[in-house]
Amino acid sequence: MSRTAFIGPGRYQQAIGSLTSWGLVALVVVETFADFRHGLTSPPWIVSSYLIVDVLIILACGSALWLRRHDLGRAGRWMLGGALGFMVWAIVSATFCPLPNLGPEPVARLLLVMAPVTAVATLLAGLSVAAGLTIRSSGRMVIERLWWPAAAMTCASYLQWPRAMKVHGSTRLATGMGGSAVLHVALLLACGVLVAAAVAGCRRVVSGILATGALVAVILTGSRAGLACATLFVLGCAIGSVMWRRSRVVRRAGHRRMVWGGLVALAVVVIGMVIVVPGLRRMLNPSDPMRSRTLRTGIQVWSSDLNHVFFGLGSGRLWPWYLYDCHARQEPWRELMTTQWGPTLSSAHSTVLAVLVELGLLGFVLLLPVLLGPVVELVRRLFDGTGSPAGVVLRWAVVATLPAFLVDTYLVKNFGVSMWWWVVTLSSVAWTDQRPPSTSRQNSG
Repeated sequence: MSRTAFIGPGRYQQAIGSLTSWGLVALVVVETFADFRHGLTSPPWIVSSYLIVDVLIILACGSALWLRRHDLGRAGRWMLGGALGFMVWAIVSATFCPLPNLGPEPVARLLLVMAPVTAVATLLAGLSVAAGLTIRSSGRMVIERLWWPAAAMTCASYLQWPRAMKVHGSTRLATGMGGSAVLHVALLLACGVLVAAAVAGCRRVVSGILATGALVAVILTGSRAGLACATLFVLGCAIGSVMWRRSRVVRRAGHRRMVWGGLVALAVVVIGMVIVVPGLRRMLNPSDPMRSRTLRTGIQVWSSDLNHVFFGLGSGRLWPWYLYDCHARQEPWRELMTTQWGPTLSSAHSTVLAVLVELGLLGFVLLLPVLLGPVVELVRRLFDGTGSPAGVVLRWAVVATLPAFLVDTYLVKNFGVSMWWWVVTLSSVAWTDQRPPSTSRQNSG
């Protein structure tokens, strides 16, 4: 009886991991083909489908989060505390700041508040899914549980591409999860999962093929930030592969030539795609006048008053993008909107800029643990030697996405990509390793 009672909860927890993985597959596929920014009623939507789905995920994975409530590592606690801190501050700020002046029609304050509320729900949903994926698992098992969602995202993105070209009138790859400017973060994380799986020996050939497909998909988004992040990831993996002396694979003759030859071949393919495909030629031009104007306007209004410097202008006050996402206002398409502080895009197109300007130094300081946590955890694992090669690859993929936070808005916007980022990041960085008990230990109970 005692043996049965001991194994029962273990099997239940093991089932949570598998069910969470397959549920994440379904979510990724649906998000690829559907736009969750829309609500369930006629526009304008106060509550987006993202918030509804996030609440359902929290309810479904709440048991896993409860079981792992004491297993957050130091990096996870810092990241979670910082994220909740600046998001709650955003809710308070949106509740009490002056409303933006966007014409004769008044702006409903609830629409300003719903953006950070959805951000909190996305964070908690990602945390709940990560808890389910990591329960009773080693690092390798977590990668195996992330494998199917990553593979599904890669394949579904290509299936959605023809429809996206027809809808957007552009050859750049985009899905319902995110537009071509932000989707590269999700695809690069999928690539990182697949490369880590190949390193761990999990479906090595298929993982390698799919990882290449995910990397090519990053390039097909036509995002300059995506190209930079992908280059950083590939170079980091190549240098790490060459320097890692203890692997049998590394000891094979010609390994260095193989690695660098592969990099040269990849570079030739990327350069050829950029030159041949018209939609990708924008990568050759690093300047963006509208984003530069948005940056100048944001910095000017932030530095104009000490209250703005320390506490921010107010969440959603300068960049009320949620009003356009919920169709409460018609968004100026591919042009700047006029505000009382100067011309700007409808969003900051930078996580750091959005938090600094609208939430002040208070919000920026709270954001730092979120951005630095993955870096510190990767460095710690490398120096103390506790990270497996596959785990290091996955953490490096997370770190390689961080430059994108400078040039587009995540965590507080683009909730489909942000959800996937939270899942992969918290699964690889936040939770302490929880290996299943050995057979001998089970029998001794």
